[in-house]
Amino acid sequence: MTTTSAPALPLQYPFPPGEMGTPPPILDWARKHRPVCPVRLPSGATVWMVTRKDDITRVLTDPRFSRNLVYDGAPRFVGEDFTSMDGGIFNLDPPDHTRVRHVISRFYTRTGVEAYRPLVERHAARLLDAMADGPNPADLVPAYAAPLPLHVSSDILRVPVEQRETYQSFFRTQTNLAVSPEEVATATKAVAAFTGDVIDAKRRHAAPGPAQGPIEALIHAAADGEISETELHGTVAYLFVTGSEPLVSPLGTGVFTLLVNHRELKDCLNDPALWPRAVEEVLRYHHNGVLGLPRVATEDVHLHGVTIGQGDGVCTPMLGATWDPAHYRNPSKFNIHRKTDGTATFGAGPHFCLGAALTRMFLQTAYQALFTRFPSLLLAVPEHDVPWELDLFFTKPATLPVAWDSQP
Repeated sequence: MTTTSAPALPLQYPFPPGEMGTPPPILDWARKHRPVCPVRLPSGATVWMVTRKDDITRVLTDPRFSRNLVYDGAPRFVGEDFTSMDGGIFNLDPPDHTRVRHVISRFYTRTGVEAYRPLVERHAARLLDAMADGPNPADLVPAYAAPLPLHVSSDILRVPVEQRETYQSFFRTQTNLAVSPEEVATATKAVAAFTGDVIDAKRRHAAPGPAQGPIEALIHAAADGEISETELHGTVAYLFVTGSEPLVSPLGTGVFTLLVNHRELKDCLNDPALWPRAVEEVLRYHHNGVLGLPRVATEDVHLHGVTIGQGDGVCTPMLGATWDPAHYRNPSKFNIHRKTDGTATFGAGPHFCLGAALTRMFLQTAYQALFTRFPSLLLAVPEHDVPWELDLFFTKPATLPVAWDSQP
């Protein structure tokens, strides 16, 4: 897209992607020409999209923009997805959001997530052993990028992975932009039922003493009257929604990006202390979604000459923030040595991503384990032939064929 060709408005979502997992070019056009731009979602709902970092931060921190989407007619991507589930911290505004989030926040601090590093290392080693014993070339998505987050999340939430596997198919339906509203609603009901089953089972087998995991902490808080039963169910569902699938995207996409940026990967292999910098740049360069979940204006807000009316939905694509040239020099260049980091990808304000520290620890451990085990790893197909998922909420390669030197 050139800056001289103005697209028809409202823009139609999903947007045509950029090359090799990079942001859709329309985001750059909107940032320059329509910083508050109307977008029509697959559901038919029209929302406003803001694409400049300062404006995105304003929306995320301004209490006039609510995350409460539990009402008839709320803006949805396709249908009644996970944002329609009452009581989850997805859909709570302060002070209720603050109260519920406090119950589980200790499990997701920098100190708290370090307790999970050994289990990430253990699952990574097991999957990489199987990969080494399997075919070469291999598809990294089913071999590593998809199962590693699922197994780690299942251990953190203390739920058998076999129980989660059925749930995963429902979550993918909830985030598929090409399915019908009926399919989305069916998946959401299944997720709610699954969540209830997990809570009931944990209550039946509750052990005395302090809560050993986030779900147990929420159950204890509900028993003590700190949170409601609705908040318990909604927030446990939130933990399942965010626990694994959103990590598949930066794991697969990040490995791909490192493989096509040979100098950056070589620097990390020569100096393992650079892996945290590589993670920060992956998080800046990519985001696991494009448009971002809607917020709703609770009163009229004026921005760049546009009136965002009370009740209007507003989306804040974090790629708009992390590729804003006013804040990131040459944002289209993948550069692990830049001084800025990936913090903006996790949002701002009360809903700053609960799992930010976990994501960083997980990716550092997963990347380092993979490339330490297979330092000769390379793409098994030309980089432009890697297929990308086009119908999902998350940006990620559909397959990632890789090969390696099998000689020690």
